[in-house]
Amino acid sequence: MRNPIRSCFCFLAFACISSLVAFAEASSVSSAPSAFAAYPPGVSGDYVVYRDYSWKEPTWVGFLRYDDSTWGAFVKTPSVSSDVRVLFRAELSDGELVLTGQKIVSNISQADVLAVNYLMGTLPDLVSWRNIAAREGSILPSSADVPGSARLASGAGRSDLLPPCVSLARDRAEFGGAVSLLFAPEVPVFNLASMRNASGGQMLELVRAGRVRSGGDEAFFGFSPQGSAKEGSPLSVPANRKVEKRTVDGVELALDGQWTMVADNTFFLGNSAVVIVDTLDLGLMQIPRDGLALSLLRLFSLSSESSWVSPSSFALSGKASRFRIESTAYDVESGTQNRDIKLCVPSVDGKRCAVVSLTVNETAYRANKAYFDALF
Repeated sequence: MRNPIRSCFCFLAFACISSLVAFAEASSVSSAPSAFAAYPPGVSGDYVVYRDYSWKEPTWVGFLRYDDSTWGAFVKTPSVSSDVRVLFRAELSDGELVLTGQKIVSNISQADVLAVNYLMGTLPDLVSWRNIAAREGSILPSSADVPGSARLASGAGRSDLLPPCVSLARDRAEFGGAVSLLFAPEVPVFNLASMRNASGGQMLELVRAGRVRSGGDEAFFGFSPQGSAKEGSPLSVPANRKVEKRTVDGVELALDGQWTMVADNTFFLGNSAVVIVDTLDLGLMQIPRDGLALSLLRLFSLSSESSWVSPSSFALSGKASRFRIESTAYDVESGTQNRDIKLCVPSVDGKRCAVVSLTVNETAYRANKAYFDALF
């Protein structure tokens, strides 16, 4: 497929952008607004990175929302050493994002002008598509297979603890014609989980989500594609073992003699796994009580500089009083893949939530899945 080409924009003066909460307008009689009403508003510092298959060479694009007035964006094509980074100012007018200024913050060549133009067209499009989806999109049933969104732990369908996903059909020449946009509430910034073409092939695939701290935007702009994960250390679980039940913060753990307690709430299984129990004060952390599963799913989906969480790996199961969130994450230091399982048990008064976190290298988990799944 040819490289996408967008109309060229001139350099403009900086101005302010209106609040992005207005993205989820609900003025239409379509059923989509009721779904988008449950989608959390954007958070300053959140970013998303997509693998963009519309380019000839492997390419990644990212978008960072600093606040209500500033955006960051990049296009990276490592095979040709292209790394284009741009800061944007804009304003929201009649539901459309209008760019009012730009500053290129990387070294570019004449060959990179295409990537700059691409970002200048794609950022307003992403805002517009979300706006249109909120008015005209189609709500997907929980049984639908939505790429890039959380699924049931069984691998089939989607948990009723989450608001439904929404689809929107568009026709975009730069992406090869007819495309289907899939929106999920757990995905930050634009809620865009994926874009597929008419034959079902990926055009945009969410590969990373995160949140930068003040002055720490290099975690976003310094993005580089993840390498292949190495195998972790193998683990052999004895067939005969004595299980000792422990209760921490009201949650019962079924641990055996292989585990070493290093703190009242922390247990290690050699270098293979760790279990940590903690209780979150939802009010102190400003985590909404309503839709708690979605709030925690969004929180746990954010990558850090040391850990790259795979958006496509998330699974959610259980009920509002006790639910389980699973994912895999690439450990940057070791180059291995870890399995992360969190059991969440809200308190009866809804003010706190006990979270049991199991982190185990994926090699050990695959070989002993039943053992680790039975720990709590």
